[in-house]
Amino acid sequence: MVLIFMDDPTQRNMFAPFTEHDRVLLLEGPSDRSDMTPSGIMNRIMANTQTAVSYALDNGISWLLPVDSDEILYDGGDHSWQSWEGVGHVTFMNHEAVPASQELTNCFTECTLFRVNGRTEFMAYGNGKSAVRVTSGVRAGIHDFVDYDGEHRTVAHPVILHYPNPSFDSWVAKFGNYSNFSDFWWDNPDAPVQIQFMLRSRDLLRAARDNDNWDEARDYFATWSLDNTAREHLLQTEVLRRYDPMAELLERSGH
Repeated sequence: MVLIFMDDPTQRNMFAPFTEHDRVLLLEGPSDRSDMTPSGIMNRIMANTQTAVSYALDNGISWLLPVDSDEILYDGGDHSWQSWEGVGHVTFMNHEAVPASQELTNCFTECTLFRVNGRTEFMAYGNGKSAVRVTSGVRAGIHDFVDYDGEHRTVAHPVILHYPNPSFDSWVAKFGNYSNFSDFWWDNPDAPVQIQFMLRSRDLLRAARDNDNWDEARDYFATWSLDNTAREHLLQTEVLRRYDPMAELLERSGH
């Protein structure tokens, strides 16, 4: 079952084609916090996920895995983790798509090179995403759950493939959509934002718009895209890895 939470219910028509499949359900996000800051978005993610927990409990769904619209669970058809006895919480490590040097039509088919978790700096999070065996009392966090029954495991496969900033234009649009955000999660001085790419992006793109000069922003983003020589070297040293989940899915389906 796929639950799609909408921040803006007036955009229901955009998602309507997905509901032609009887295993897809559209739901309105339950959070009353609508600000477009990273903290506001995380607040809505937690509220959506907790609503999904309740839905799963009411409808006999055994496992729940929240993923964002820029993520894929890549399992190669291996669902064995769902049947592990005594396990109630599974964390999948995430790898991060290397941005393309050109604009893209579909990042999921065109971005096939990924930074390997733990071997280099990421643009976004690096602590993985978790699935939970749904039981009464489970509570949702941002990337994991608490108060679940059973043991916890972290696995190297399956993995989450994350496409946070697949191109220059998508990066500009993403941080342009954010309201000005502070250096702290939920404006709490005890919870500093430690993802330097986020803070640098905020400041660079604000300056680029204010000054109508995009040179420094383009140069910074290009360091994350990597040139061909750097890509080949990092592939050989296993800092980067190739994944092409859409091609493999088509191959398994016989297309």
